[in-house]
Amino acid sequence: MSEACATTANLAQVALCTADIPRTARILVEVLGFADAGGRPRWGADAARIQQLPTGDDTRCMMWWLVGRQELVQLELFHHTSPAQRARRPGWRPSDLGWVRFGVAVADFDATLRRLDAAGLRTLTAPAGVDGARRVCFREPGADAVVEIVEASDPGPALAYAAASVADLEGARRCFGGAFGLEEVEPVHRPEHERLWGLDGARRTCAAFRAGDAVLEVVQYETPAGRPPAADALLSDQGIMNAALGYRDRAGMARATAAATALGATATTAVPEVAGSVYLRLADGLSVEQLLVPAGHDDLYGFVPRALPGSRPLSR
Repeated sequence: MSEACATTANLAQVALCTADIPRTARILVEVLGFADAGGRPRWGADAARIQQLPTGDDTRCMMWWLVGRQELVQLELFHHTSPAQRARRPGWRPSDLGWVRFGVAVADFDATLRRLDAAGLRTLTAPAGVDGARRVCFREPGADAVVEIVEASDPGPALAYAAASVADLEGARRCFGGAFGLEEVEPVHRPEHERLWGLDGARRTCAAFRAGDAVLEVVQYETPAGRPPAADALLSDQGIMNAALGYRDRAGMARATAAATALGATATTAVPEVAGSVYLRLADGLSVEQLLVPAGHDDLYGFVPRALPGSRPLSR
C-alpha cells in the first residue's frame, strides 16, 4: 500500500434504522452491555442532503448512540418520521445487497444468552464453535437486523465486524483495500458459518479488511444470489443504514474520500473542515460514511458514555 493511500481509519460506527429506538437501545444496553451516549433530534435540508432523502427541509429524525469499550466506536440508532420509515421488504435475506449483519464481542457469552432469553429473543441456531470461541446470531426486532454474538476473552462489549453483501467483490476490494487503504486480512467467517444467519449451504466468496480493532467483511453470493435494493430504497428504511470509517485527522479522510470518488463513488457533501461526515455511495448503492471526529469532539458526536436514567439489568 502506498503512503498516499494510507489512512488511520477504524470501523467507528454501525448505523441502524429502527422502528423502536427505546426497545433497540434497551436490548443493546441490557442484553449486550453497551452504554448510553445520548442523542438528539435532527431535521432540515442538511440532514436530507447528507442521507439523500427526498423530503428536503421537512426531513425529521431522531438519532441515538450506544458505546462499548472501544475508543471512537459506536452503534447509532435512527428513526425517521419524515420520510416515514418503511419496514424491511418481505422476504429479505442476509445475502441481499447492502449491509447485512454485524458482530458484537462479549466476554460473558453464557450470561449474554440468558439475558437475550429474558428479553424474549431467540437465537437463529444453537451456538457454534469457531476457532475456539462460540458464536450465535439473533434478529434484533426494531431494525430487523442480524446481530452475531461473539465469545471473546477481553471485556466487552466491542464491535467486532460489519458485513456487506456486494455484487462485485473485486470492485469492493479496490475500494476498501485501495481507496480506503485498509489491510486485507483473513475472512472472519468460513462457508459453513453461513448457517448461523440462515443461509445454510450458501455459495459465496468474501474478503475482509482490518479497520482498527474490528473488521469489514464483504461477501459476494452466488447462491442465493444477492438481490439489489428496491429502486425506491432510501437510507431511512428499516435495517442497517451503513457503516462508518472514523478519522481523527482531516487529511486521511480527504485522501480516502477523493480516492473513492475517483473509483466512481458519489459523495453527498464536501469533506468537513473541522468535524462531521460524508456519506459515500458505492456500487449497488452501498453507503459508507466517512466520519471526522478530532480529539476533543467525542462528546459532541456520541462517543462518551453517560448514565441511562431508569435502566436496570434484565434477570440473569
